Amino acid sequence: MRHWIVEIPSLIVLLNALYAGLLVWLLHRREPYLRFLAMVAMAWMAMMCGLMLVQIGAPLSWEPFLRRWFYFPLGVEMVWNLLFLPALTPVIALVALALRLFGPVAREEKPAMPAGLSRRKFIRLVAVGAAPSAALGMGVHGSLTSHDLRAREFRVPVAGLPPELEGFKIAHISDLHSGIFCGPARLRIIREMSNDLKADLVAITGDIINRDMAEFPDARASILGIGSRYGTYLCEGNHDRIPGPGLMAKACGQSHLPFLFNANAIIPVNGRRIILGGLPWMNSGFEGKTEWVSRLFPERREGDVRILLAHHPHLFDIAQSADLVLSGHTHGGQIMVGESAGLGPLFFKYWSGFYRRGQTVLIVSNGCGDWFPCRVGAPAEVGLLTLSAAKREKEV
Repeated sequence: MRHWIVEIPSLIVLLNALYAGLLVWLLHRREPYLRFLAMVAMAWMAMMCGLMLVQIGAPLSWEPFLRRWFYFPLGVEMVWNLLFLPALTPVIALVALALRLFGPVAREEKPAMPAGLSRRKFIRLVAVGAAPSAALGMGVHGSLTSHDLRAREFRVPVAGLPPELEGFKIAHISDLHSGIFCGPARLRIIREMSNDLKADLVAITGDIINRDMAEFPDARASILGIGSRYGTYLCEGNHDRIPGPGLMAKACGQSHLPFLFNANAIIPVNGRRIILGGLPWMNSGFEGKTEWVSRLFPERREGDVRILLAHHPHLFDIAQSADLVLSGHTHGGQIMVGESAGLGPLFFKYWSGFYRRGQTVLIVSNGCGDWFPCRVGAPAEVGLLTLSAAKREKEV
């Protein structure tokens, strides 16, 4: 998965160059006396490319320094390069093409510099500066909320839940992304909140690290510091595969952290069984493969509760043999306006909170760490899930 280190920066540099070139052409065509603004725009694009190359190319040993002193500029860079630029470049390309084909011919003579700021010039200044200003504002928001974390509670109805498991509590943690934007201070906050929940069991649904196994020790220290009566169990996320297949499973095994990779764990609780199954990362090619989930679990006994840990929430579609599915990956949509508008529903069928199909419940965590250092309407969270008999469904 290391190919992204070359492909993504190359694409971002190309998009920035294209955007800057088109913007300079438009400014020169429409208002020759705004050339200074074109220079500012080119400087902005160069800065965004430079920060991106620093973030991706810097040694891992630089992460504490970058996290402390460059959280804000790197946040602005990521908002611009990953959120705004891919949407703005096609728009400005279409505008430039329309003007080239149908617009008036640009004046060859250079008009005199106006004495004041005309309304037309003001509108164009606002149009050019709106997106960078929004990126700056989102960077500020990301910096100010970088340590925010909430506890989100769910009562989970389980069909046939025996009295011995009524009220069993699970702390659901996802998307730690230990690394440049989630360092020891934030991991400590996550650990302390998880312990405050006093859950019976802890489930971590992937993306333990951000991009390198050198980021694992901080995550391991935080995870090992989370206490529960029945232990902590993990599954694989897409970021956990970036260093290489199998490396996260090996590291967790060496640290005595149960990492469920196409495997299950049977946990006796008050004479009953809670069975955890964990799937490896997958985001496609599983349609109709219900046996991938059913084969994780042993033959069902009366009173069993089957819980699937699967990083991608779309695996809910093949999880009818589980009672409960725990997922992450979506970061709650990351940028949301209300509960149903934003990036979440644009990219995912299930993006945050509680879903149910038949007798199977899905809980999608917003995650508690970040690889993209700005959340709007999708706060970081640790979940507290309480199992309850299905007859109490209306309380959910």
